[in-house]
Amino acid sequence: MNRVVRTVAGVRASAQSFFRERLNLALLVVLPAVSIQVFGISLSQFPESGFLTTTTSLGMTGRITGAVFATGALAGVLGLFQIISARDADRRLSICGFPAVDLLVSRFITLVAICFVIAGIATVTLMGLVSKPVTSPVFVFSGLAIGGITYAMLGILVGSVLPRELEGSLVLVILADMDNVLASGIFGISETFTRFSPLSYPHEIVTQAVLNGDFPSGNILPAMLFVSVFGVLAVIAYTRTVEPVATGGGTQ
Repeated sequence: MNRVVRTVAGVRASAQSFFRERLNLALLVVLPAVSIQVFGISLSQFPESGFLTTTTSLGMTGRITGAVFATGALAGVLGLFQIISARDADRRLSICGFPAVDLLVSRFITLVAICFVIAGIATVTLMGLVSKPVTSPVFVFSGLAIGGITYAMLGILVGSVLPRELEGSLVLVILADMDNVLASGIFGISETFTRFSPLSYPHEIVTQAVLNGDFPSGNILPAMLFVSVFGVLAVIAYTRTVEPVATGGGTQ
């Protein structure tokens, strides 16, 4: 069986496993809508002249932040669950001769496809809930997709290092929440700190697309750098977990 056939078979199996779960399908629809509304309503309760600082209305900032959070957190948790659920099966396949990298490529492709679905649903939901017409939905989708892929890679990394669903989910949700606080700019945190926030660049892409219809191309390189770094770390952690441990032999 060549590499392409193995990859296609792995992607098909992973996708079927994901989409036949009704809970997964419900989360794809419900979480973006709930997150966008909750963030928007929560921030809009603060007075515009209070201690929060934004370049647009707090309600708009909240809805954008909710969309970025929902995409990142959901993609990260799904990446975590997929790696943990497939851990034993992938280890057995690796023992039988399937390269761990090939197995991981199948997971990557499946997660990227799921991130596109999440970003698409979040884009449509956000467009329906913001108070102004969105002239560049493709740019909104692009920013959300990058944020989702970033956290999908982080989910693989966390799932490889911390293979526990509850603890791993809590870590990812807390990270996504803190990340969004930095990315949103509502507290006027110095750029010295926000540039280390993985979601700050996708957040800026989505914000500019919603407000002005622009695509801030200067955010692409740092955003993809985060994807690359988390991707490399995920590959290293995953292959160390899945590949069979070499044992020495011999007689004395």
